[in-house]
Amino acid sequence: MDIKFIPKKKEYIPVLELTPPIPANQALPKWYKDLTRTIPLNTGLAGKTAKKCPAIQDTLSTGFVIPLWSKFQYATVRDEDGTILAQNWHFGIGVATGEQLETHLDFHNPSQVKGMDLKATMNGDVLKMSLPYKIVVPEGYNIKYSDPFYHFRKDIRCLPGIVEADKWGYVAFPFEILSDNFVMEAGTPLIHCLVYKREEPVNLIMDPGTQKDYDEMYADMFELFSTDKNYRTK
Repeated sequence: MDIKFIPKKKEYIPVLELTPPIPANQALPKWYKDLTRTIPLNTGLAGKTAKKCPAIQDTLSTGFVIPLWSKFQYATVRDEDGTILAQNWHFGIGVATGEQLETHLDFHNPSQVKGMDLKATMNGDVLKMSLPYKIVVPEGYNIKYSDPFYHFRKDIRCLPGIVEADKWGYVAFPFEILSDNFVMEAGTPLIHCLVYKREEPVNLIMDPGTQKDYDEMYADMFELFSTDKNYRTK
């Protein structure tokens, strides 16, 4: 499948040159790359780690990652009692292009996100970054945009969303603020993108099962726990 990334303006061409989207398996978190597949237990036996879980492996390596395309700084000023006096932020792409900050970093006001338990600014605004390029996918495909959860970052958390990407390629990423003060460098993994074919709505069927179903499930679990095999390696 070909996925195209087209800058919204010629001035944004350097964004794709400096911080292009990359396959998700090239943006694995450090803890995962450093983790061994087994660890010694105090019993003298070997125990499996998260690196042997195919579900985690596929979550981390499927799709592509959009890296932060500009340095982002956030600062909070408090008085001696800890009361917030001011908050300031800076997104470098606005300076680089000579544009207003709001072109690249806008917000949803409190009334737009009423009832959502989000960590927002002191004014209740939820900041959002506007992607400076368009994403083009084949007909019939969606993209699920989500925070790269397993990176366990402490600065921001992007809110997830699904877009019928063959119909709309312009995206903005609202996010929560998780820390009073931080700096995010350009190139930091920002959004994990999962591209998938749009399907008809599913029907949920409650099936009591048969003895054959129970026997198969028992065999699957027996193999999982009595051998080193999983659904990918068996």
